[in-house]
Amino acid sequence: MAEGATSRLIESITGAWRTRAIYEGVRSGLIDRLDSQPRTAAALAGPLDLDADTARRVLRALAVLGLCDQVAADGFVATELGGRLRAGVPGSLRGMAMLWGDRIWSSLETIGETLRTGTPGWGNGDFGALHADPAESDIFSRAMAEQSEAIARAAAESVDFSGHRRVMDVGGGYGAVLIEVLRAHPGLTGLVYDLGSIAEGARRYLVEAGVGDRADFLGGDFFIDVPGGADCLLLKYVLHDWSDEDSLRILANCRAALEPGSALVVLERIMPERVTAADEPVVRTDLVMMPISGRERRLDEIHVLLRASGFEPDEARPLTDGCWAIESRAV
Repeated sequence: MAEGATSRLIESITGAWRTRAIYEGVRSGLIDRLDSQPRTAAALAGPLDLDADTARRVLRALAVLGLCDQVAADGFVATELGGRLRAGVPGSLRGMAMLWGDRIWSSLETIGETLRTGTPGWGNGDFGALHADPAESDIFSRAMAEQSEAIARAAAESVDFSGHRRVMDVGGGYGAVLIEVLRAHPGLTGLVYDLGSIAEGARRYLVEAGVGDRADFLGGDFFIDVPGGADCLLLKYVLHDWSDEDSLRILANCRAALEPGSALVVLERIMPERVTAADEPVVRTDLVMMPISGRERRLDEIHVLLRASGFEPDEARPLTDGCWAIESRAV
């Protein structure tokens, strides 16, 4: 085996340290206290009630990852890349770092049970329980929004929304996809439909994004119904959270909310017939979905779900990061 391949294998085996170092750097507040002036580990750790020696070791790990620079034996400064782990900055990935270091980290520990039994080791996706804790809810919702931005921009550019008047982002969390669609199409209005427990955070997020005058949030449960009034529905990374049976329930409620001829745009990663190294994004997400009964599907599998729910699939196009826009019409 070539030396390079062995090195890559070792990196894969030991990769958990990166997730943990980033998570602790964010959670502890160390990332937030770094700035352009060199500061010692003790100076950074003291106000955070952290052990100075341990903080130094975590900071060194972050420096190796390019998230800070070690400019002296005991001097650390911020980097532009590490700045993306701060809250409220453009392109922030703070929520994603917190989600992967906590909820996803814990859920991945149950894959062995799922592998043995075929039963989701983490249980079905209980988003109601997740959003019951306001802090955890905001971390999750912002992480989903952060991960959606590039895909949302690609969808807004690639899908023709010009013939619609009102777009509803079903299960859209804080509305990251809808925001980009509205920015690209000033004549549209929109609605985010998700659990009522995130209403305050979602409305705040829409206002912060500058679309609060054209978009609102409505609380509800897409397993019970989807409200009418829109001529285009968006489902971004919703179906992959659920089994085929549950996905059919969601799609049936979407169909009931639409007039014939109205549009449904599904944004999902597509599992190819045969994977290669280039398919890491979809394979990674499929593994993450395993403990909660979700899965990534092939395009033909998504078409089967759509047709069974009263939709006729139309165009499907790749966007970015393994995500596709699968367009269909209500029949």
